[in-house]
Amino acid sequence: MNSDTRRTAGSSRGILAPVSNGDTQSTSDTALAAFANAYKRRMPEDEEPTISGDQFEAEIACAFGFFNDRGRDPYAVRVFVPTVDTCGYQSPGSVVEIVTDDASFLVDSISNRLTRLGYTIVRHFHPVVGTTRDPSGDLMEVISGKDAPHRESVQHYELAESLSNEEGRELEKQLASAIDNIRATVRDYEPMRFAVRRMAHYAFEDGSAFDRAEVDEAIAFLDWLLEDNFILLGYREYDITDDGGGPAIVAKPDSGLGILSDRSQSRFAEPVPLGALPPDLRGRYESGRQLVISKTNSRSTVHRDSRMDYVGLRRVHPDGRPKGEARLVGLFTSKAYMAASATMPILRRKLQRILEDEDLIEGSHDYKVITQIFESFPKDELFSITLEDLRTSLVGLLEAEEHQHVRLFVRNDVLHRNVSILVVIPRDRFDANLRRQLQDLILKRYGGGSIDYQLTLGETGDARIHFTVWIDGSIPTVSFEGLERDVYRLTRTWDDRVCQTLAETREQPAARALIEAYAHRYPDHFRAASSLGQAARSIVDVDALMTGSEQIRVSIYNEVDSDERLTRIVVYSRSGKRDLSEMLPLIEDLGLRVIEEIPTRLSTDDDADDELFAHDFGVLGPDGGCLEVDTCGARVSAALTATLVGEGESDGLSRLLVLTDLDHRQINVLRAYRSYWHLVNPAFSKSYVAGALAAYPDITDDLVRLFEARFGPDADERVETELRATLLVHLEAVASLDEDRILRAFLGLIDATVRTSAFLGSGSLAFKFLSAKVPAAPEPRPMYEIFVFAPEVAGIHLRGGPVARGGIRWSIRRQDYRTEVLGLMKAQMTKNVVIVPTGAKGGFVMRRVANPVAGPTFDEVRSGYRIFISAL
Repeated sequence: MNSDTRRTAGSSRGILAPVSNGDTQSTSDTALAAFANAYKRRMPEDEEPTISGDQFEAEIACAFGFFNDRGRDPYAVRVFVPTVDTCGYQSPGSVVEIVTDDASFLVDSISNRLTRLGYTIVRHFHPVVGTTRDPSGDLMEVISGKDAPHRESVQHYELAESLSNEEGRELEKQLASAIDNIRATVRDYEPMRFAVRRMAHYAFEDGSAFDRAEVDEAIAFLDWLLEDNFILLGYREYDITDDGGGPAIVAKPDSGLGILSDRSQSRFAEPVPLGALPPDLRGRYESGRQLVISKTNSRSTVHRDSRMDYVGLRRVHPDGRPKGEARLVGLFTSKAYMAASATMPILRRKLQRILEDEDLIEGSHDYKVITQIFESFPKDELFSITLEDLRTSLVGLLEAEEHQHVRLFVRNDVLHRNVSILVVIPRDRFDANLRRQLQDLILKRYGGGSIDYQLTLGETGDARIHFTVWIDGSIPTVSFEGLERDVYRLTRTWDDRVCQTLAETREQPAARALIEAYAHRYPDHFRAASSLGQAARSIVDVDALMTGSEQIRVSIYNEVDSDERLTRIVVYSRSGKRDLSEMLPLIEDLGLRVIEEIPTRLSTDDDADDELFAHDFGVLGPDGGCLEVDTCGARVSAALTATLVGEGESDGLSRLLVLTDLDHRQINVLRAYRSYWHLVNPAFSKSYVAGALAAYPDITDDLVRLFEARFGPDADERVETELRATLLVHLEAVASLDEDRILRAFLGLIDATVRTSAFLGSGSLAFKFLSAKVPAAPEPRPMYEIFVFAPEVAGIHLRGGPVARGGIRWSIRRQDYRTEVLGLMKAQMTKNVVIVPTGAKGGFVMRRVANPVAGPTFDEVRSGYRIFISAL
């Protein structure tokens, strides 16, 4: 928009030519000074101009020129972008200025109108000045507005937006229309009050066609409106005539007041046959209540930006034929909204009827609750709802209060202009996001133009959201059952949805019990990031942990509802958070790649000793995909659990859990054999040996089966023979010489084993070897040797003959203590050959001590000695 200023006036003068900056030719310097004082005096302190003093004086002079030029016009409006060249000052956005006779509702009406149109007001003020103008409208004097016989309102608004010429002209028309409505409202204030009294007379006059109590309440309500409970905006009467073609409705000439004074704007300016009206509107004139209170589709441009309230009095002939309608539009005041509903005419009768029909005793619990619920309803809803619909809603809400149910109530407006929907939910389920979701759902289902809402929090724990959907045209048919189902889906809490998932695999009461016991432990970030399936599984795992004696539980499953398919390994700990440096190596020993770790602290009750924590690892298998959880998940879980509680071990051999059908106890047998052979022949490192076993999982699996066929409780010589033959065939296919030597060494170690404690169920393993058969054993070879492999200790006992004796010692040579013990046995047999011709020696090392740096304490060594001796 260019910088030319113009104005829209409320007369034929219309848009005037530009006014020169500071044009004061028709006013004296005194008038300008008085105007400037009023202008500055009404400026709020927090809206001081950001322009220079000279420009501010130019702004006042420019406004005064516009004010002076109003003349005899009822008002003047202009929208412009001031510049230094045209006005002596500049503004970042457009400026709106209005001059009119002072009246009620001006400032709030204009401010609301600008905001409603989407404009941002960054600065505004509105001085009222007293004036004296000559008969032609020229300004003679500016005086104090307090005692002046004539006062004018000057309004100055600075907008954040800079409007084009076309946008400015449209805004001027919008504001001019609002001012016309304000002027009409103020002008007809007293005639409209008289019209309301006339409506009361009509109600009494037509009373024979209605219930006497209904008539009395209608009259009382109309009287109540005049007690500062209603802002009167417009009034009009309508007659139903019969011109030979059937009954028709027409706006009564000269009956319009306020914003309804222009009869030509009425859809009934000319007679409209009742038969041409929509059925619902026609029914309103032909039957129904005497007084109808509802909302209009139109929004008020006076006082506040909201839909206007409609009060319609149906008029009838003594024989019951429709006579017409007296219609009042306006706005209920804040006083009306603050009043107790049970004391207001019309509403008090509705409440009393319901209390009587439901046979409720005054002072009883249900009586009090029904009354409280009634008071919590929006008054607009109470006025417009039918008695039967209100009774249904109140009784339904009484049940919802007692049982914390989700309830839905839907009602079409009596004039079919809107749909009222009441959603009742337990208060702990309500939040702003849910309200927006419900609002979007309802608006979409009904295809409404807009939707309003009002929230009420019940005294006994529910939240009630009253939605009003405004429909352009006829109200569509919407399935109540379908809408109720969608509302219930949105209002379900995380607890509800997880409970439903749990109920797919167990009885509903059991699922609900799990939710009540554990759902409150889960923090918001877990609820937001986890799927319902993950949450349900977690609750089951937590329950198993908390109801058992274990301190650790490991759960393994594959994601099924995520774009990134991962295997989840979740470690639950009752002793709080565990070090990642402890857990990551255990998972990597399995040959898995850790993609992510999500820690979750699960809150506990105040008096609980447990500090429950969940470490959730997202992993990929050796092949880059998910694990075959159905086949290896239980074994991996058991192995990790055993290791974390100190009853198992983890190293490169743990890969066999994924690659074979072996569990951690079977793998521990291989670990023991590997440790012993490393003492006998340390040519290959332990990790290298683990790699060879993992490279041939089928052969490794058969080696363990051979061990079990030979020494297990179901030992079978035939199976042993078949497995050995199979192994020898498969060993021929091993390409690497090192791997062949390693795999054959394990076969040789099994063959060299005389007996074992592996199937006795103890915490330690012991193997008795015939030393002559041990692969690559150094000379001299004892007759027998017993190798002990326990979590705390490892040891060897060498014997030179069937019967032998000798001491046992603790060794600090952890890597080659067999060599040390073998040397001691050899020395014993050489030096004491006469006394001990076939000697024996034993030694052990500590594998697990409290302080590895300081070494084992005396008590730890003594304990290790006892474990070693008992294993022998």
